[in-house]
Amino acid sequence: MKVFDLHCDTITECCKNNVSLYDNDMHLSLNRMQKFDEYTQVFAVWIRDEMRGDVARQYFDEVADYFYEQIAENDKTVSVFGSNSETKVKAILSVEGGSACGGTLDGLTHLFNRGVKLITLTWNSPNEIASGAFSEGGFTAFGKDFVKLAEEYGIILDVSHLNRESFYDFIKISDKPFVASHSNADIVENPKGRKRNLTDDQIKLIKERDGIIGLNFCRNFLESDGFFGIDSLVRQIDYFLSLGCENNIALGSDYDGCSIHSDFIGVEKMEEVYKKLNEKGYRKALLDKIFYGNARRFFEDNI
Repeated sequence: MKVFDLHCDTITECCKNNVSLYDNDMHLSLNRMQKFDEYTQVFAVWIRDEMRGDVARQYFDEVADYFYEQIAENDKTVSVFGSNSETKVKAILSVEGGSACGGTLDGLTHLFNRGVKLITLTWNSPNEIASGAFSEGGFTAFGKDFVKLAEEYGIILDVSHLNRESFYDFIKISDKPFVASHSNADIVENPKGRKRNLTDDQIKLIKERDGIIGLNFCRNFLESDGFFGIDSLVRQIDYFLSLGCENNIALGSDYDGCSIHSDFIGVEKMEEVYKKLNEKGYRKALLDKIFYGNARRFFEDNI
């Protein structure tokens, strides 16, 4: 079985707690990922909303250093996506919170030079680029320049965490396919879910741009109305399929970044989730797209 996951916070947590990416008690470890035929993971450096300027840039460097150190220490197990290594596990470096650039375009160039392949533009509050899901406002003038330069570099831009106004600003500014790396459909009846998940119109615009959406396991964005665990994921998949998104949905687990139902806890559960979905009537060809194929195609086409 192959897996491609668009978002986790594991490397940030490993760095913060000085624990090994290879062997730990978190949702995800390299050791447990080896059981799969192939596992590609996007590892996010999470920049907290209060971090700005040099503080944010220095924190990014600290976690990025840890990311590359862990890959070097475990080079028989994991390698950077796109390298010639034949390891089962592939790693992609991303940023969650564009403040990692320190508020400058030179800072964005620094992220590019350090190998960042995807940037989630904001977290939940406003930053130098745009406004997050739990705040008001749209894109800044700097944010517009940021998007243009990031697209020139071939960095994939991620609209998860943008508020509605910033999302629609982004649509006007951006020219290339983009992702919502860990965002569900807006069918969850709770305030956090309604702010963070995607409306039908947003999903349509992502689909029209040949973008991709990662299904988020976070309970706040997945569960409500008596739907929990695997049943809440089924509801999301069915809804996206009703909108014609068979080729536009993938996984965006949000491992080690949120509260998750026991049905999904631990990377080893991916195989069980796949089997349960197959038992519920989803054909393997579709599941292979969701679990691996759609994300793999997107990254191969856009990096």
